[in-house]
Amino acid sequence: MAKANSQTHWGAVLNRSNHSEKYLRWFVEFCPVPIAMFDSNLRYILVSQPWVKMLGIPRLKLIGTSLYDSLPMAIAHRQGLERCLSGMQIHFTTNIKIASRGESANNFQWDVQPWYTDDGSAGGIIVSSHALAESQTELLKHQLNEEIVERQYLEDAFTKIGTALESANDAICITDEHGKPIYINLAFSDLFTYSLPALQKSTNLRPLFPDAQTAQVVHSAVMHGSTWNSELELIDRNQQPIPISLKVNSVKSPSGEVIGLTYICTNIRDRKAAEAEINKSFVALSATLEATADGILVLDAIGNIIICNQKFVDLWQIPDRILRSNDDSSILKYVAKRINSSQFLHQFGKGLGIDQNSFEIVEVDDGRTLECYSQPQNVLESCVGRVWSLRDITERLAAEALVRASEEKYRLQAEKLEHALQELKSTQSQLIQAEKMSGLGQLVAGIAHEINNPVNFIYGNLSYADTYTSELLSLVETYRNHYPDPIEAVQAKLEEIDIDFLADDFVKLVGSIRIGAERIQKIVQSLNKFSRSDEEGCKPVDIHEGIDSTLMILQSRLKATHHHPEILVEKNYANLPDVECYAGQLNQVFMNLLTNAIDALEEDAQANGTWQVVSDKPQWTRQDGKVSKILIQTEILADPQNRDRLVIKISDNANGIPDELRNRLFDLFFTTKPVGKGTGLGLSIAYQIITENHGGKLSFSSEVGQGTEFKIEIPLKQLPT
Repeated sequence: MAKANSQTHWGAVLNRSNHSEKYLRWFVEFCPVPIAMFDSNLRYILVSQPWVKMLGIPRLKLIGTSLYDSLPMAIAHRQGLERCLSGMQIHFTTNIKIASRGESANNFQWDVQPWYTDDGSAGGIIVSSHALAESQTELLKHQLNEEIVERQYLEDAFTKIGTALESANDAICITDEHGKPIYINLAFSDLFTYSLPALQKSTNLRPLFPDAQTAQVVHSAVMHGSTWNSELELIDRNQQPIPISLKVNSVKSPSGEVIGLTYICTNIRDRKAAEAEINKSFVALSATLEATADGILVLDAIGNIIICNQKFVDLWQIPDRILRSNDDSSILKYVAKRINSSQFLHQFGKGLGIDQNSFEIVEVDDGRTLECYSQPQNVLESCVGRVWSLRDITERLAAEALVRASEEKYRLQAEKLEHALQELKSTQSQLIQAEKMSGLGQLVAGIAHEINNPVNFIYGNLSYADTYTSELLSLVETYRNHYPDPIEAVQAKLEEIDIDFLADDFVKLVGSIRIGAERIQKIVQSLNKFSRSDEEGCKPVDIHEGIDSTLMILQSRLKATHHHPEILVEKNYANLPDVECYAGQLNQVFMNLLTNAIDALEEDAQANGTWQVVSDKPQWTRQDGKVSKILIQTEILADPQNRDRLVIKISDNANGIPDELRNRLFDLFFTTKPVGKGTGLGLSIAYQIITENHGGKLSFSSEVGQGTEFKIEIPLKQLPT
């Protein structure tokens, strides 16, 4: 707040300052006591005429020189002088002997005290000197010490009081018994922008009060010994109103007479603004509480009602007679009486910790259900109350029950549909696979039959051809023995056809034809065994024949090509009896598992090897030296209950199955192969054939980087259906 200080005012102040400086020099000049003023370096600033006479040194020779130059004996009192210079001691008294112009030394008492600059720091010291008679020295010294102690006590007290008044945040004014101001602190001057001289022109602080009557009432009341407290608006020098908390006390003499008044003014503008904001917030809070759908109850720390909204009253249907009684205990007793079951609400939070919330479902005597939540209100780690929020959830619970019933109904329907869909997919896959296998079996059987007839014709006539060939060659040899010298034309023909080579090679040719025919017969037999077109139902079969026939069909994929190296098949067969099974279906399982193993080995080889020509011979090379291999093992698991089981293990040393794919391996239509290479039916159909059709188990184990092993386990004899 700006202060109204005119140029004229400052001119008057400057004029008074110049006069004060002149009067001060006159005072020092004509003071009857030897006095000297020193700066912080103990250099002379001012000296009185008696001080000059005491030392016998002219003033002009003293000003600006050091105390120790004019009085070397003062060095003995240096410690006390420096304490006063630093402000650590406000009064120092000592005795010193001073000799003037060769005369005998006289005893003097020095009183030393610091003087202060405008910023409050010690600017130097002032020394006053008193001559002492020898006989009175000890007595005066004792009296002086007592006076010094008393004076020091009073100075300390006044210093502390002055410091406290000037440091106070409240504006403080002290008046005499007539109401004329005699002191104001800095906070008072800053608050009302008045100086002490300006206020001294009137009494009872009249310029600060809106009317003279109020000022007179306050003065009269306190002068009679009362204390006056109130909140009102006072006016500053710019006629701006200031909300003030005013406290006026009387100042009494030791005899009890009122000799003045103390005005303590506290600026409450910020508090008033805060109260206004709090009132606005309280109004908004009240409106919010009334607008909320919940019943709100706020209790203090001892269980008294601070506030409750109308929704709370309506929720509990509290009668008007109880509300109008304004008896908190009656209201709470009425609410507690209507509660059928509750853990916290019926006691309104008694037993809950200061940091503990609560939540519960409360049943009311009229059948309604309430949702109840409470939260403590803490201030400085102390619980000052608790807020309760209640909501009627009766209709919501009924609606949720209907929804749950509907959800359960639709869930059951969805489960039925999902089961039907899975059965439909399974049936579809079985039909597709059955149709494919049926067509494949018929095709294989037909091809085998068509091949078998001409092969049998060739193989059956090879014995005759062998006999005829032997006889014809024997005839030719007989002619050569009996007619060693044939005619020229015959001799030329014999040389042209190289009869010796023809006779030898023709026999080998017939043998090769026989081997080829036998090979074709074995292939036809493998096709017939794989298709099992001549067998129906569950019959005892040789499992090894089914595995071997499947390997025969896959022989072309086991040979080395530019896509993969040769795949070695190692068979470790146990001595097995005939096993009751659906042979065609089991062959299908063997085909699927072996095909998957071959595909995995091809992928591993393509990722880690190359097809190269080495020494004019194309071959497959791998840096790691790994050999692609399939191992087939069979064994019998004995069962004490005559339920012996056949175990067939088909393993490869490919790259294995990743962990994230293992749980889905037997899922219908799931495949890791590119589009066009896999349908996702192979393993799913194999799993159904083993588990459902044969009552067995199909499982696998795999290690990434090492390979995969599939394990088929079926009973040797099927249970009758």
